[in-house]
Formats: sequence, structure tokens, C-alpha cells
Amino acid sequence: MHISLLPFLIAATSAATIDSRQNLSGSNVCRTVAGQIKGQVYYPLALSSNYNDDLQHYMTSSSARSTCVVEVADAKDVSAVMKIIAATRTPFAIKSGGHASNPGFSSTTGVHISLVRLNQVTLSFDKKTVEIGTGLRWTEVYDALDGSGVQVVGGRVVGPGVGGLTLGGGYSWLTNQHGLTCDTVVAFNIVLPNGNITKVDSRQADLFFALKGGLNRFGIVTSIIFKTFPQPNQVYGGIEIYGSDALPDLIKATERFQNENTDPKAQLILTINGGILPLAILILFYDGPTRPAAFNPYNDISGLSVSTVKTQSFASFAKGTPSNLQAGHRGAFHTLMTTGLTEAFLTAVRNESSYYGTLALLNSGTFLSYDVEPFLKYGEYATDSAFPHSSSSLPLNLYFAWDDPEKDAFWRGIMQQSVDTLTEVAKKEGIFNAADPAYPNYALDTYSGAQLYGAANARRLRAIQARVDPNGVMGLAGGFRF
Repeated sequence: MHISLLPFLIAATSAATIDSRQNLSGSNVCRTVAGQIKGQVYYPLALSSNYNDDLQHYMTSSSARSTCVVEVADAKDVSAVMKIIAATRTPFAIKSGGHASNPGFSSTTGVHISLVRLNQVTLSFDKKTVEIGTGLRWTEVYDALDGSGVQVVGGRVVGPGVGGLTLGGGYSWLTNQHGLTCDTVVAFNIVLPNGNITKVDSRQADLFFALKGGLNRFGIVTSIIFKTFPQPNQVYGGIEIYGSDALPDLIKATERFQNENTDPKAQLILTINGGILPLAILILFYDGPTRPAAFNPYNDISGLSVSTVKTQSFASFAKGTPSNLQAGHRGAFHTLMTTGLTEAFLTAVRNESSYYGTLALLNSGTFLSYDVEPFLKYGEYATDSAFPHSSSSLPLNLYFAWDDPEKDAFWRGIMQQSVDTLTEVAKKEGIFNAADPAYPNYALDTYSGAQLYGAANARRLRAIQARVDPNGVMGLAGGFRF
């Protein structure tokens, strides 16, 4: 936007003065923090790369220039920072993996808390549980557990962090077998908004419930203890890339897979991509060394141009997913949930991708992706969680990327428009249940309360929040509202 400077000269000068005072105040807070922690505080003009590295997100629109970055070393550091933030009412953010797409959810112009030093992977002696620091990304966890004979129910692609994915629910390549990531949590180690350090497990039923989907509204989780599960040394999987001409056959195969598969070890994602380069990506995973009969619907589909599918370790498979190819752009996720998949619905998804793909070039768009995610009845493993998932609903993930900041509102509006259109198609197909809330880790920040948690859970979350955070400290950080 271009405006004449002269009419606003005085106002701009005043704003600059206020800005300067705010920065000075923030710097004072940062210096206070630096004097009370074992970790390190980094400033914008620091010679090291830590400041910029810690601010970086998968999507550039999710990053912000903070007054300082605080790399906390342990829970005591987090406690000290929280007490200072609460006393000064300083805006702050917490970053685990940096995969959140909503601006301000893990970024701030205030104090940016990086969990990158909270990087432990501590397997219990009997290998039944593992404590994982929330500063790790899931691919790092898989590397650490590689060869141990056990695995955790974690993220599926390169990028997501342990903290955000778990606190938002967490779909996994092992979800058919064990549920969502949050269903496998034994305990959360957390620093509460008042700075108290505590462990939360099933004995603190309300807060344990709230942390399984409630994201960053109840404190800062420093590590999580997960159940482990036996893991074969080798799995079968990888990616297949097809031209868009293959989509009719891929759609039919995916409908068959959703409706006919009974093998919980077999999972996949079909990504329908529009934009500058329309194509389809099929990610196949089998929790065993050989191709299962469950993938037979995808045999002999023409148009395959690239395949990395092979027998390999779980860690190798996870690092081979292509989600990082479109990093470094502005962007957003959004979602709707369905109760099943039909050919008509999947064709409508393809049509949405194609239609809005034609708008990409003239509107700075680079990549328009619709991720179709079939699952079995994973809800049988559901625990008492803020994000209700006992109905085993299927998330459709929209990921749009663009480069021009002036197009932020345009593309976010298009994403909601596409979700609305596909919701109507799902209703006509009989695969929509209004009682199924949107998956928090995929939803736009325009959603809140019952849209994410259902009316009953939203009420319960508000009551828990009032008890845990009566002074609204976590409200100084961005995030969903209940």
C-alpha cells in the first residue's frame, strides 16, 4: 500500500518514539533474562547465526523479528523466563520445530523462547518408554532410536517438532496401530504459567486432557515421556511422483484403499498438487519389509515419473518424505474432516486444486497442495483428549504457498473458500459429520473453541485454563482461543 507521508508525519514520528520505548523495554527484559539462566540470549545484531536460525520457520510468513531469542537450557531456565514474562507482561513465543503455519503462533516481536537445547532422547532401561525433549524434530528422534528395536508414534514428514505435533494431537505412520501421538503420552514435563515445574500424567486428569490437543495454552512443555512400540529393522515405503494425468486412476485407487484395506500396518498419503507444477505425490508406508497386498490398487498406474519406494529403516524413510521442498515461502495450512472418502469427493478435491492452480501465476502462488489421508478406525485407541478423535475422522490438509506478502489475505481467503466448497461436497456424499472438529495442527487461526474441540471440550478447556493460568500469562503468546 502506498500513502502520502506528509499528512501522517506527526503520527509516524510519535509511533517511532513509542516503538523505540517498547524496544528499550523489551531489551531490558532480555537482559534480565540473560542474568538468570544457564542458556543463552541472542540479539538481532549478534555475530552468531543462532538468532536467525532460531527464528526460522518452515513458512517465512510464520517468522517475526523478536527483541531477543532465548535458548533455554533446562526447565529451570524456562521457569525463570516465565516468571519474568509474567511480571513484565512481555509478549513472547515458544518454538519447537517451527512448522506452525499461523503467524504469531510460534513467533513474536517480544521474547522468542527457543527449545532447541532441550534435545534429549532417553530410553528407559526396559525400553518401554522414552523421554524426548521438545526442542527436537521427529526425524532427529527417529535417528536416535534407529536400531533400538522400538519406535514412537510421531510425525510423518521432515520438519514438524516434537512439542507442537504432540500438543496438537499428532497423526503418525503408526496411527492405525496405536492412535494419535497424544494417545501414547505417559507424562508431560511442564513449566506452568506461574513458573512452577511439574510433571503431568493421568493423575492430573484435567491438565493431562488439556495438553493432548490444547497446544501452548497451559504452559511450556519441556519434555514428554512416550510409550514405545516394537519396530522392525526394515520398513517398506517412499514416494512416487506422477503427472496430473494419472489422478483419475490414483483417485479410484485411493477410494479402494480407504474402503477395502484392513491391514493396520499399511498407510499412505495422496497429495494432489496444483499451481506452477501440477502433479500427484503418493507416499507409501508399510510397517514391515515388503510391499503388502493393501497397496495392490496402486499397481500398474501409468504416469509414474519418480519412485523412491524401497525397503529401508524407519529413520531413512521418514527423512525421505518431500515436505521440505516448498519450505522458504509464505504459506498456510487449513483443513476439513470427513468420515470417509468417495470418488466424487476426491474428484472435487482435484478440481479445486486445478481451478485455484490457474490463479497461482498471477497471484504469486507457487504451490497448492491437498493432502488426502486415509486411515482405519484409529479412534479405538483414543484417550481423553482436548482434540476429540474417537470417531476416526479423516483430515484433509490444504497447504498453499506464495511469495508476495500482499497476497496473504487473498490466499488465506481462498483456502477457506475451498474448504467451504469441499464441505458441501462431503455433505452431499454423506461423509461429513458436523460434530467432528477441525484438526488443530492444520487449522487456520480464524478457527477457535468448538470448531477445534467441540462445544463440550471447549467449555472444559476454558475452565481448566482459568484454574491453571488465572492471570492470562499464556495469552501473551499467540495461539488458538478456546
